[in-house]
Amino acid sequence: MAAAIESTGRSSSENILNEVRKFLRGASNERPMGRESHTKSALFLLQTLPTARFAVLEHLCSVFDEAVNEHLMQLMLNNSENPVDENRGHLDGVIQDACGVLFNFIKTGPQAWAPIISSWSLELLGQISQKYASHRMVPHANSLNELLQLWMTCTPTKSLMEVATECFAAMIQGAPDSCVDALLEASVKYSPHFDWVVAHIGSCFPDTIITRVLMCGLKDFCQNGGRSADMEMMAEERIPKMASVVGILGHLASKHSPEIRAALMKLFDDSLHTQSDTLKVTTVPFLLQLASMSPMLLQILTTDLIQALTPSVLNKLSDQFANWKESSSHEYESFLSLVIHLITMIDVGSYQVLQFFLNIAQPQEKTGEEVPNKEVQETCAVLLNRLVTELQRAVFHRHREGKSDVPLLASLTPEAIHITEMLLNSKGQKAECLVKLLSFVGLYNGEDCTAEILAYIITESREWHQLKRFLELQLVKEVRLGDILGRTTSKLMAYLQPPIVYCPQRLLKNVLILLQQENKTENNLKVIRSTLLFYMRENWESLIALLSHTDLTVIMTTLKILEIVGLSRPISSVSAIRISSALVIVFFKSLELTDAHKAQRSVRVCKQCLRQLCHHSFVQCIVLRFLLEGLTNRDTSFLFGAKKVIRDQTERKDQYPKVSLLEENSKHGTTLTLPRSQSSVFHAGIIGSGLRSRSSGTTPLVQGHVSRNKRCLLDILHTCSRQNDNHNIDNNMETDPSHSDSPKNKVRPLTLSGDLCRMIGSLITELTTPDVLYNNRFWPEEDSLRFTVERDLYVWKVFDENPVLWDVIELYSGNSLAMCRCSPVLKSLVAALMNHFECSRLQEACDTPKQNESACRLVNCLSRSLLLPDPLKYVSELFPLVSSYEAYLLLLAVWKYMKENPPTEDPEEAKRRVCETRHTDIVRAILHSNIDKMGHLFFRFFKE
Repeated sequence: MAAAIESTGRSSSENILNEVRKFLRGASNERPMGRESHTKSALFLLQTLPTARFAVLEHLCSVFDEAVNEHLMQLMLNNSENPVDENRGHLDGVIQDACGVLFNFIKTGPQAWAPIISSWSLELLGQISQKYASHRMVPHANSLNELLQLWMTCTPTKSLMEVATECFAAMIQGAPDSCVDALLEASVKYSPHFDWVVAHIGSCFPDTIITRVLMCGLKDFCQNGGRSADMEMMAEERIPKMASVVGILGHLASKHSPEIRAALMKLFDDSLHTQSDTLKVTTVPFLLQLASMSPMLLQILTTDLIQALTPSVLNKLSDQFANWKESSSHEYESFLSLVIHLITMIDVGSYQVLQFFLNIAQPQEKTGEEVPNKEVQETCAVLLNRLVTELQRAVFHRHREGKSDVPLLASLTPEAIHITEMLLNSKGQKAECLVKLLSFVGLYNGEDCTAEILAYIITESREWHQLKRFLELQLVKEVRLGDILGRTTSKLMAYLQPPIVYCPQRLLKNVLILLQQENKTENNLKVIRSTLLFYMRENWESLIALLSHTDLTVIMTTLKILEIVGLSRPISSVSAIRISSALVIVFFKSLELTDAHKAQRSVRVCKQCLRQLCHHSFVQCIVLRFLLEGLTNRDTSFLFGAKKVIRDQTERKDQYPKVSLLEENSKHGTTLTLPRSQSSVFHAGIIGSGLRSRSSGTTPLVQGHVSRNKRCLLDILHTCSRQNDNHNIDNNMETDPSHSDSPKNKVRPLTLSGDLCRMIGSLITELTTPDVLYNNRFWPEEDSLRFTVERDLYVWKVFDENPVLWDVIELYSGNSLAMCRCSPVLKSLVAALMNHFECSRLQEACDTPKQNESACRLVNCLSRSLLLPDPLKYVSELFPLVSSYEAYLLLLAVWKYMKENPPTEDPEEAKRRVCETRHTDIVRAILHSNIDKMGHLFFRFFKE
């Protein structure tokens, strides 16, 4: 003011008095006076008469207001793209003169004039911004950039902003609180229309403005709101400057976010080392209150403050809050409620915040590291419990209360798998809290997220206490998501399909454990509305592909699951073929195991699955077809004693010299070559490779292993061949491969359906005969056997290479319908044996044990099927005692009877058949000629 007083001293009093009168006349409108003349008089008084400064500044307000109005009108009328150039009126010079005087005062007397001019300029900017906010040319207050561009291209407001900025520059070092208070007060009064002023000034002095705004806000918080009992519900009217602080920081966040972060953390660090008890207690609530009013500030505190809260810092805060907690319990409870509210509002860094609270509530003690004290741990535990309660209310009542968003749960959705992993590795209260949190995350996001959580638990659980979390989560989530278990099962099945196939061993094992647990725990079924078993029955077809897995453990677990799930439900023909083929392949793989106990377990499970599957008659036929086809397949026939034929064409080319096929055949030129006789069969060769070499074969399995496999096969065939009404599980039919003489292994008589008998008989015929030319049930004249030698020998060779076929024939020999369909096979076998014994040079039939045993078994099969009546059905007892030719005669007698009495499909007709005398004459003659050896058997054949 010294400069103004000195200027006044040099002016004459008459001039001053005249200007005063002139100014008053212009202000009172007594005489018309131009705006320029009036303003010039006002500026003269401002420079010569400091006491008139308030009146002059008030007059300048009207000048600036009029200039702004003219600018906006010019914009509206001209709609110019460059309004700055168009807005040149008679007030531009006046405004320029006024700003020049104000700049001079700020420069010459900053301590005296800067506060006055600063408050006046900010107040005037606020008035103008609010007055013209509704003008059609002024953008909305939310469009801050457009609003700032408009006012900064307006000469009056731009000049005022420059004056205000100059005042801040003059006061920023000496009296920062004064200028910041004025800015905050104006912001409170004229927000949100004043935000553009705050943004511009703040960008000019970011560090100082941010720091001083926070300090002023903290000071006001301590005076007005720091002791509020309703801190979490504090209205902006209670502490008006809080909203302005948040607004200013929000404007500066886009370009000065690092400075805001640093200022907030510095304020927090200062509170840890300050001597003021008030600041120790109120700084953290102040920061949290700011965060509750600004998502941007909440994000900063979520990331930076959480990292700063080390165990040592938490212990220090606990000591600082101890007295406050005891003396002001209501305020402390309000503070905790505010913390819970902020946690639910976190949308960035929520997983780190959750980890922080869980680790503090249940810390892991490490050597050399400080841990939170008991008070801090209990506080975190209380916060977690309240958080769970708040989330439960938000999830179950959000639609009722009209709230749809819970930022915390939404932000935790991408981290659901990590939280689930944390749950599997946690125990105690931490695990209980995570179970509830995961429940709410799943319920909030729907079935997809929930199914992914549950599927992850089943996939990754390694112990029962981990898998138990699945049941706990299911119990909660089914309250709102009734079909969640179905979605989970579908997702699990998707994990098992190529190209994923993620951890099939562990996944299947856990599914099996859950299924077994459901079967054991009846009380559990009363609590859980749906079971995994129900949905596995709907998705069991997805497990079929796993039966071809390379890992036997996976296959066995899949079989056990299928056994529990059950395969007796109606299925499509495609699925029936797939599952039948897969189970049969698994059965054959199980027989390859050398460990008898492992093989027994695997076969038992396969048997149970096949038993259930064969409940359907059409599936029964499919299964038996696959089993019987495997007996003659080179890849599986060796399991039952078949020889692995080795015919390596390359080796024979190298091993044997080339021989002319023409020369070899010419050696037989003197003999008679009959069509389809031995002479046309045994002298063939391969052109280019010489004579056909005799095939050699080896049986790679030991006899005990083969015998065990045969027992298992017959047991499976017996189980799969029974009629559907006998499919109840019978433990007496279990096969123990290690005890061949056990009564349990005795094969019970089969009762087969007509269709199944026809299928089995036809299939055996199909597999063992080369063509269908002679595949009828009638036996021809014995003289025609020379025309079927090749065919008969082919059938004999098939049975010779696959001896298990004899056991299969014997298994089904008790059924006349099946044997009737096998008549072509039986006919060829009898013919081959007749040809052998007729041409044999050995005296006794027992000298060729293979053929002798085959003849006995063949006659027994005919007798069991009622195709041979008394006494022909007993001729098998004579084969060990007769000569080769007599054996031929016995078989010829059987042939003649079968020729006259062809196989029939009617068992009653077969029972009525009797053997006439002409059919037994040969038997009687053989008994008479060997009476010394067969006398004791005569009465068995002839009772008269």
